[in-house]
Amino acid sequence: MAIRKGTLSMESIGIAIYALGGMVAAPVFCFLVSRYSRRTPNLSSIFWWGSLGLLSMFAMELVWVYFAGAVSARAAVGPAFFPLHAVVTFLAAPALACFLLAGRWNISGWWPAVAVIAWCLGIFAIFHQYNVAEALYGIDGTGGPYS
Repeated sequence: MAIRKGTLSMESIGIAIYALGGMVAAPVFCFLVSRYSRRTPNLSSIFWWGSLGLLSMFAMELVWVYFAGAVSARAAVGPAFFPLHAVVTFLAAPALACFLLAGRWNISGWWPAVAVIAWCLGIFAIFHQYNVAEALYGIDGTGGPYS
């Protein structure tokens, strides 16, 4: 991410918008999940299992990219890697909120703390997303092995 004096890159603006939007979206989402998860236990169970699957996929991808690298992960999976990576990465924070609030535990009263934790995971996920994208496609879409 190259930033010249007096200018902002589009990546910086995108990260700032994502971070600020998450400060509003995370508490609203966590409040709604905590409020409605008790009323619909069957639907909550579906969301809990789905979020467990998404978090597992996110954790496996983190480990794979950390040890093998994004380029080798993309080479092994093929062209479907990056879209799948993007979806799992952007859904990781809401999945964590659903996992913690819609589960069998009764921690819905702690939804503000869960919102903070989910927001932190979202910020981590967005930086992970940029790291993988730059490894695959290069900075600004040029110079990477798949650009």
